[in-house]
Amino acid sequence: MHSVLLIALLPLCAALQPSIVASRCPAISVGRVSTPPAMGRAEKRMAKKRQKKGPQYTGGRPINAPGGGGAVREDKLPKSVVATRLGEVPVFGLRGFGLDVQSTETGWLAGDDGNALFYVDAREAERAASKLQAAASLPRAPTVEGVPLDTVYWDVGAVLKASDNAIKQRATVPADRSLVPDVRTPLFCIDGMQTTDKTTGVNSLPMFFSKSELMEFATPVYGAAAADKVLVTDLEVVVVNMLRGPAGPLREAKFFAEAAALTAMDRQEAEAQQSLFPTEAAAPEASIFPGGMKMPWQ
Repeated sequence: MHSVLLIALLPLCAALQPSIVASRCPAISVGRVSTPPAMGRAEKRMAKKRQKKGPQYTGGRPINAPGGGGAVREDKLPKSVVATRLGEVPVFGLRGFGLDVQSTETGWLAGDDGNALFYVDAREAERAASKLQAAASLPRAPTVEGVPLDTVYWDVGAVLKASDNAIKQRATVPADRSLVPDVRTPLFCIDGMQTTDKTTGVNSLPMFFSKSELMEFATPVYGAAAADKVLVTDLEVVVVNMLRGPAGPLREAKFFAEAAALTAMDRQEAEAQQSLFPTEAAAPEASIFPGGMKMPWQ
């Protein structure tokens, strides 16, 4: 993806507290975390010493003296971990096989600049395909195909198109709650909110591609005040902070794709299954993958 100016994401609370069940997704519970207590005089003195002597200073002697044997762990995530989390988000490109249209070497439709456009919203991709068919008098519309975001995110010839709804929703968040000034692919979150996977017990910092869907999770927890707590940031800024640091609470970031995108991927999976196993399509356990393997968002 094309790069944008990196601006560090403001810190988010990381303490955990019991969750409240989200009515929309029974496999995930949602809750808020506690606010860190105010520093007393002793903590303030220690903070001043750390500013002068370095973050490793804890009083008496440093945990890891400069040049010593101990190494301070870098606050960043491996690319493989970030890729796995991006892989839970589907995006949609256009395929032009058999059509007289400009395409990349991998078969994605390309614009005049030679780059392939991937849509966060599958419906926008479908409208773009129909529009291109009419404009170029094509015998059929290009095929809309969903893929995991991580498979194209680092492709220099790929451009991510944020959903129109997300861009509109981004405008409803006041400037003082925008964590970065330049937002190209909006992510919506609430400082102190967490989700818990009921199966694994893993806590996550939820970051939504849709503000309205964030509100569905947040309103049962925060009530009417939820709308005034929404923050907005940019996907690329988050990813770069996760990879290069400081990751901070973003170590637990989980990306929530738009519900319509997940529905489109379920439909694509079902159609692919139907074409490969037409006699077994009705069987719920049938899959195009051996052993019943599911796509990341399933």
